Amino acid sequence: MSTARLSEFDANIARAREIVGLGDSIIGLSGGRLDATDLYRSALVQAVAALDTYVHCVVLDFGVEILLGRRPSGSASKFGFHLGIVSDLLDAPNLMERELRARMHVAQRLSIETFQRPDAVAQAFAMVGISKLWTLAFGADAERTILRLRVIVRRRNDIVHSCDADPGNVGQFKPMTSTDAVAAIDDVAGIVHGIHQII
Repeated sequence: MSTARLSEFDANIARAREIVGLGDSIIGLSGGRLDATDLYRSALVQAVAALDTYVHCVVLDFGVEILLGRRPSGSASKFGFHLGIVSDLLDAPNLMERELRARMHVAQRLSIETFQRPDAVAQAFAMVGISKLWTLAFGADAERTILRLRVIVRRRNDIVHSCDADPGNVGQFKPMTSTDAVAAIDDVAGIVHGIHQII
């Protein structure tokens, strides 16, 4: 199942790259007269969304596997469910219904979370028994990888929550180039592929 989740992530990252390509084409076709920076911003936001979606989906799959007894929980597994789900799962008339109910409960629990910041990503995987995610996936490069993701997510938040406005220049926006967007997309893709190697 996690292989399918990586394929879905790669498709979402490809969408981010296509947005960059669209921006580059607009600049090329207009001889540089049209501004494509909002497309580059959109591409960065799409890359972070791809990360968030990947983490949600993998944690959903692993959480369901743990609830159904098909995956060991690990020592760090804390989902925070109410006890009523135990009786709901036990009352399921068959295995298929039990799995559907487990999926519903895990998805509902995860729906209140975002998994973009490095600590949130690590906590998500810890819920399904994968602790020390960054060190495990990136070894000596863990801190540098965490810092790169923090910078990307901070920029995503600036775009989403304040239109990427430049606080030092009223009415202006922070610069964003094709190169900036591609670097962020490449970093997010490298991070997810690195994580995927250890799950």
